[in-house]
Amino acid sequence: EEELDLQFRTDVYGPVNVIKAVLPYMRAKHSGTIVNISSIAGFTAGPSSAAYSMSKFAIEALSESLSVELKPFTIRVLLVEPGAFRTDFLGSHRLPAASMIRDYEGTPLAAAMATWDTFAGKQPGDPVKAVSRILDVIQGTGLGNGKTHVLRLPLGSDCFPRILAKLDAVRQNLEEVKDISLSTDIDSP
Repeated sequence: EEELDLQFRTDVYGPVNVIKAVLPYMRAKHSGTIVNISSIAGFTAGPSSAAYSMSKFAIEALSESLSVELKPFTIRVLLVEPGAFRTDFLGSHRLPAASMIRDYEGTPLAAAMATWDTFAGKQPGDPVKAVSRILDVIQGTGLGNGKTHVLRLPLGSDCFPRILAKLDAVRQNLEEVKDISLSTDIDSP
């Protein structure tokens, strides 16, 4: 529970507090851009990242809501969804697979944790390029020319296909349960 509280204090309440502090000034000027850093894990969760994904899903919801609420003030929200970038994130902030309890041996969680143990330093994303692309979209320059209206900015060759796969899976799931979903309204007299 302490780990979950820490995760949310950092990844959710931290950005919320910063936004609350700057928003009155942005509203007064009718201008500004709020940049929230989410993750591919905030769009599609996988094994071994429940707490992290929960916090990033919260940032996704915050960003979606604020993007609509702040539009009348011409305040923009940019939700950055990076994939795997070559930083020290994996190497310094997690427990190794060896610390996992035995019940999970041979499960998708165990496989994911073993992968993370060897993936640090091998991520495909270049963090310098990521920052450059974020600035491009904020400023409407370079590759961001004409894209200042977007809410989501997925970054990374690993990120983009995962988002498309989730969208396909959600669409398939919706089609499968459509008859159930549409059967719950109050009957007309």
